[in-house]
Amino acid sequence: MRPPEPPRGPSHRDVLRRWEELEWWTCTYCDRDFGPSVVAEVDHVRPLAHGGLHEWGNLVPACRDCNRAKSDSDVVSWLAAHLRWL
Repeated sequence: MRPPEPPRGPSHRDVLRRWEELEWWTCTYCDRDFGPSVVAEVDHVRPLAHGGLHEWGNLVPACRDCNRAKSDSDVVSWLAAHLRWL
């Protein structure tokens, strides 16, 4: 029996390249600008662990701090608990 194949979809490099083309270079959650000290990561709005898909409509740029803090949480609950402006 073969192990399951990894989910198909855009590569990490493709996602970051597309966001660069769109000039989308701030964290979706905290609005920090990406640069040498703030690393851009790919976040799944609806986590894969909760049935989210690895496809364009479920991917947003997030800083490492926000991405790690959100982990596999529901985005609405996480935002309400962690960001004061909500």
